[in-house]
Amino acid sequence: MATANQPSSLSIREQGIQQLSTWMTEQLDIGQSKASIPDGYLLKERLTSSMIPFLLIADSLQTGVLTTKELEKLLYSYFGGEVLLLPLSPNEWFILTNRELIEDSSDLKQSHGRDSDIEVEDTEEDVLMDFSLGLYELIASEWVGIFHIGVSKPIVPSERLLAEVSLLKETVTLGRLFHVKDHIHLPWELSLERLLYRIPDEDRAEFVARADQYSDMLADEETVATLETFFKMDCNVSETAKQLYIHRNTLLYRLDKIKQETELDVRRFEDAVLMKLTLLLYKVTKS
Repeated sequence: MATANQPSSLSIREQGIQQLSTWMTEQLDIGQSKASIPDGYLLKERLTSSMIPFLLIADSLQTGVLTTKELEKLLYSYFGGEVLLLPLSPNEWFILTNRELIEDSSDLKQSHGRDSDIEVEDTEEDVLMDFSLGLYELIASEWVGIFHIGVSKPIVPSERLLAEVSLLKETVTLGRLFHVKDHIHLPWELSLERLLYRIPDEDRAEFVARADQYSDMLADEETVATLETFFKMDCNVSETAKQLYIHRNTLLYRLDKIKQETELDVRRFEDAVLMKLTLLLYKVTKS
């Protein structure tokens, strides 16, 4: 460690990253998510413009070691511009990149109709999802292992840096818990899960206990996959059948079987809501 008579070998930028990462970790460790970046911090003035936040977590690595230096090099190449990589732990990094990433990538997609072409503009959420998926695939191809990425909409880091890190940490936690097969986790898709997660354990267990007669059904992977896909497709039978690569009649048979076992017809809105809640609470209670 450098002393007063021994100047640091780190650049100003590297010192700023180290300073900010240490402060963020300390604040998060004590549960503080509202504190502002202290005045005088080296990078504070660089965090006053709109930026896109990502959180990368490496659960496990099967090959090699994922170092911050190697990751930063890969991110520079992927995003094609300035990236701020803030280590939070040996396997966790907070990433900030310029908002122009979205603006430069919001190209129009064309969907060719029978009579005319229809232009559909990508939403901000679509672009963020695409970039996150591309980043995940790139990292997974470089380092074999299990990774999770959380991404949020653009923020001004100087105003809500800790709040955004806390949000993305919670988002990844919820994604791992409720959607175990997913590796990209988006805050705006987990609102219901966030609400249910904050219900006290005792109340959650009581709700699930009432539905304990469904336990065999909820433990069946095919049934759970059918329900999750059905809800993801907004309870659309035809689209769900396509996603599951099954005949429409096969899907209707499965839904009828679920109705017989639970007395809930998930094609009805109220029953679908109750089944969705039961499924989510069952996951978090049995985890």
